[in-house]
Amino acid sequence: MSVTVSAPGPGPKGDGATNLTKTSGEPSAPVTSEDEDRLPTFREIVDLIIHPVVLRSFAIVVVATVVLVGLRVVTWNEIADGARSRYVKTAIFGGASAMMVWFLVLLQVGAQKRWPVYCAIAVMLAGDAVHYVRLANPIVRGGPVVAFNASFASTTPLDGQWEVETANGGTAKVEGSTAVLTAGPTGTSYILARLPKEPDVRESWWLPLGLATLEREETLSWRAQVDRTGGYLVITEIKQLLIQAVPYGLHITYPDEMKQVKGHEIQTQVTLDGKMHDWEINRNPREIRLRIDGNEIWKARSQGPLGQFKVGETKRDAAHGGSIKVERASYRTVLTREPA
Repeated sequence: MSVTVSAPGPGPKGDGATNLTKTSGEPSAPVTSEDEDRLPTFREIVDLIIHPVVLRSFAIVVVATVVLVGLRVVTWNEIADGARSRYVKTAIFGGASAMMVWFLVLLQVGAQKRWPVYCAIAVMLAGDAVHYVRLANPIVRGGPVVAFNASFASTTPLDGQWEVETANGGTAKVEGSTAVLTAGPTGTSYILARLPKEPDVRESWWLPLGLATLEREETLSWRAQVDRTGGYLVITEIKQLLIQAVPYGLHITYPDEMKQVKGHEIQTQVTLDGKMHDWEINRNPREIRLRIDGNEIWKARSQGPLGQFKVGETKRDAAHGGSIKVERASYRTVLTREPA
């Protein structure tokens, strides 16, 4: 009985096939359709693999795999790709998968066609596309995860970018290019930013994996004038952080390392001189800081993210009152390179 396996011939002429024949001691018989449909034997597979054209195809796939996988490993980025060890394992697995695809397609169509090489490279490029799309995301280069910027104009409704809360005679309105928040005793008047939804890598595969593993650094900034008429005036209250204007400057309330609420008395003229000043709160996984006009006046160990931006009087207290005039405000978060 005779079994024939077709493989590409080395020469330029002919039909591109060389017949590899294994002959037993028995008389030959016609090859039936059942013989053609059977799986190749181990010997036939070896004869196919060691053929020069097959070896050349294999060499192309090996070189492509080494180059593409190598580039992915070299261009690894913590924010784009997550943990390095897991990423490298995934890249190597992708290369191994491409080699397996090449072999399986080769068995189906033979090496006289280029499909085995094309299919193997397609498998690697699919993984490359995900990596390079994530790498190109502005978040990887320090761009904001969430960004909010607000300025004020009499032609733009205040509640377009803010949730406006007033009670007991408190008012919130825009005068010229300034938001004016006024509250008397027992009154409230504050604005809460409508922050964009934070992107979620579980919903959008092309986003950097660092969104699921890395901490955020927050920066809240605004330019405002404080005019206190009562003993206290809340400038901002965000979760555990409370900043109030008082007769001697500022009173800041924030938990300490033992999670106990602690008050901080700060002597400053910025709440007494009736002038515009630039305020900034910066919080990272380690600490939180308050700067006014670029000067740091307070810091403490961070007790968790803020996740909000609020300006104005929030306390219904007879000892509170005054107004805050806000010219502009912004909120921004970026990813840090420190694990959560």
